[in-house]
Amino acid sequence: MESETNAGRVRILFVDDEIKVLDGLRRMLFPMRKEWEMVFVPGAREALEALVLEPFEVIVTDMRMPGIDGAELLDEVVKLYPEMVRLVLSGQWDPGMSIRSAKTAHQYLTKPCSTQFLKATLDRIFALRRKLTGRSLKRLVSGMTTLPSLPSAYAKLLATLESPYKLAEQIGDVIASDIAMTAKVLQLANSAFFGIARRVSHPAEATRYLGVDTMKALVLTIGVFSPFRGSEPPSLPLAALQHHSLETARIAQSIAKFENAGKEIIEDSFLAGLVHDAGKLVLISKDPEMYEGVASLAQVEGLDLYEVEREAFGASHAEVGSYLLWLWGLPESVVQDVAFHHRPSEHLPQGPCAALFVHVADALTHEMAVGSRAAEALDESILCEAGYNDRLASWRSLAHNSLAARRTS
Repeated sequence: MESETNAGRVRILFVDDEIKVLDGLRRMLFPMRKEWEMVFVPGAREALEALVLEPFEVIVTDMRMPGIDGAELLDEVVKLYPEMVRLVLSGQWDPGMSIRSAKTAHQYLTKPCSTQFLKATLDRIFALRRKLTGRSLKRLVSGMTTLPSLPSAYAKLLATLESPYKLAEQIGDVIASDIAMTAKVLQLANSAFFGIARRVSHPAEATRYLGVDTMKALVLTIGVFSPFRGSEPPSLPLAALQHHSLETARIAQSIAKFENAGKEIIEDSFLAGLVHDAGKLVLISKDPEMYEGVASLAQVEGLDLYEVEREAFGASHAEVGSYLLWLWGLPESVVQDVAFHHRPSEHLPQGPCAALFVHVADALTHEMAVGSRAAEALDESILCEAGYNDRLASWRSLAHNSLAARRTS
């Protein structure tokens, strides 16, 4: 075992059976020795031994190794050390191996990988991770290999995959109706699990990119999706959460189009709207009864839900969701939009901003659901700051027209 220790806060375990590769990594990462404590081991067995002796925050492993391969190693790591960030760094792309690691690896990086890219990846992960104050919450989020899907959506996906007439578009439509499946399929499409990493911002596009056969193997063999099996919080049933998320996505996208925001902002507005409440699924999975108490307290007392969540769990659903989505390798712009959708003033670039559009769409969707204006949810001051102080009436009209069109279709 080769080790470089220092007073850095991040401890990283590198695993590769090729000594020359380990030597190359050590030389390449030598400038990082003041920030990272790095241990290099020549195989999975040695990695498991090292993990018994010392705690690590990140594991970076090759896939093709004799004895225990990378996929098997990550299976063990997620069981024994769920709080660890799990990255694959491999130069030999193998579809079968990628499918096996798709459930347990957070991101799949390809060799050669520059120091700058690896550092940027880890820096962003840990910037978001620091917002999760409790170790148990970090373990929960890092340990999640899948989010719970709405049982009806999961059953529909299985039926679609088993149909002799299945098409990528049909599969993509089912996935787009579910927050959990959307997040997971975009993780796989945006990282290099199945070839060159690319920016994919819609579940239908991701499904076409991955292909029907790969999707079938991922779902039926590996189980990358799973239905929710717990007791749902009465004040926030999963079906209502899914409906709200889809409406928010559509309205945010409509606002972005109305403002001629550009293709990427329009795409981000839809995707961030669709997954903006992914963190709620994480917190509900942690403790449905506790989340019911949090949601009920916020509703009865007229408090901001995300502030009550922060008191109860140590982080809000926006922070939890953004950390998970970044771990899963979704586009950085979307992760930021999710992180700041309740506080867009803290992330307000020049020009159109998807976080702002999602913030407004979220508030308008709640407003239409309860039949009255949810003033506390909408930060109108930010509209003035962003130069949209005269747009709210038009955006509200867009939202109502969008809902009315779907009710009559």
